[in-house]
Amino acid sequence: MEIINIGSSREVFWDDYIVDVAKTTAPKRMHSPQRREHVISFDEEWEGSHCYFINMFRDGDIMRMYYHSGARGAPVGVCICYAESKDGIHWVKPKLGICEFNGSKENNIILSRALVPDATSPTTDNFYVFKDDNPACPEDEKYKGISNCIHDGKCDLRCYVSSDGIHFRYGWDIYSRKFFFDSLNTAHYDKRTGKYYCYFRGWHKDACPSDDSMVGFPRAMTRDIRCMESEDFKNWTEPVQLDFGEDARDFHLYTNNVENYYRAEHISVGFPARYTDRSGWTDNYETLCGKEARRERMSGHTRFGYTVTDCMFMCSRDKRTWYRPDEAFLRPGAENDWSWRYGDCFMNAGMFETPSDFPNEAPELSFLVPTKRWTKEKSGNLLYRYGIRPDGFISRYSGYDRRVLETKPIVFSGNKLTVNFETSAAGCIYIEIADRNGKTLNEYRSCELFGNSIDREVNFEGKLSDLAGKPVRIRFIMSDADIYSFRFTD
Repeated sequence: MEIINIGSSREVFWDDYIVDVAKTTAPKRMHSPQRREHVISFDEEWEGSHCYFINMFRDGDIMRMYYHSGARGAPVGVCICYAESKDGIHWVKPKLGICEFNGSKENNIILSRALVPDATSPTTDNFYVFKDDNPACPEDEKYKGISNCIHDGKCDLRCYVSSDGIHFRYGWDIYSRKFFFDSLNTAHYDKRTGKYYCYFRGWHKDACPSDDSMVGFPRAMTRDIRCMESEDFKNWTEPVQLDFGEDARDFHLYTNNVENYYRAEHISVGFPARYTDRSGWTDNYETLCGKEARRERMSGHTRFGYTVTDCMFMCSRDKRTWYRPDEAFLRPGAENDWSWRYGDCFMNAGMFETPSDFPNEAPELSFLVPTKRWTKEKSGNLLYRYGIRPDGFISRYSGYDRRVLETKPIVFSGNKLTVNFETSAAGCIYIEIADRNGKTLNEYRSCELFGNSIDREVNFEGKLSDLAGKPVRIRFIMSDADIYSFRFTD
């Protein structure tokens, strides 16, 4: 069996890359983020109920947010707005003085084709921004934005650059194609490979399996996700459709939200919105929440009423082949006046940690999710924070009856082992280190571990530094417990 050199990288159990499946009896379990507090309202006259495609990132002491805005029937059309925060919970919309709205520049609009109609302005159906970590990047291009633009009969993905993350100018065209780039296209620089990666929505001929009747009627084309690479952000490889494996169901994937996971940067994660159009009015629509509003939206197009969306999870170690469970990562949730709409669960791109209010409790990993979309109310969308434990997307778990998780042979560096785990009061985890053939090493059996920690140090009688660089296996013996990740460090 292949020996995997993990060095001092954090390893997770979202996929089976590091797991010896033949020796593992602990199954996977997906965990969903939970709704927390309301963090911002999109209630300005130029915002409204069409605010979504939210993306954000931490930049020094502040967090920067960019979002598509627009109210139904608003004369300004759609535009790109900016907000910032120190903690991801309390947000400020600065008055930037860039674009004029109703005779005033006292607003947070940074781009709008309707307000600044020229050939280089984006359609502003979306605008994704990232800070370029490439050491060779010029200072006046340190912030890069990409956006859909329809110009001269072409659908272009365009690059905009900025020195401060607020004042953007047209840079160059990235790619042109037949179909619109009217989803949230994402991009980032990966310092490990020295390359840029760009992800956007594509289309392919429908290949849904026969059981697809459970989630929709046959369709001619299916939305997918494409990736292309570049060394300079100007010259790009031909886009390639993401590979979810031969047996993967062919769901419509509307967005992608791809980024490197901040606690294990060798792994990419994505949170695509799954688009489900049932294409026919059934009795369920008669009793599902929002019947009247659903009928009204269908006056524009029937899919605006039939379609519902949720959010999925996916991860990759090479940015091309991906593991993606079929079940939703985030469901539309309880029925209410704002839920179960087209655009539900359009999770923001960009995750961040939020400190706990309880002393010495680990921080929570947070996402922002809009709700109250597609209404005529002037109060506009609301943005809520959702929280989940760090590394907590998928665990290996056990009920009270003991189960085992065993890794493939690995080589590590370091002299300390920490684990991200959770047990019940009666549950526990034992950790053993074995040789490459699976024989437990006598001085490397832990005591009974119980509790709930994202970085609990594990003690052994033997020195871990004596095993560094040698092929070993890690065995987790669990009862009423979840294990999320582990890491060897100095």
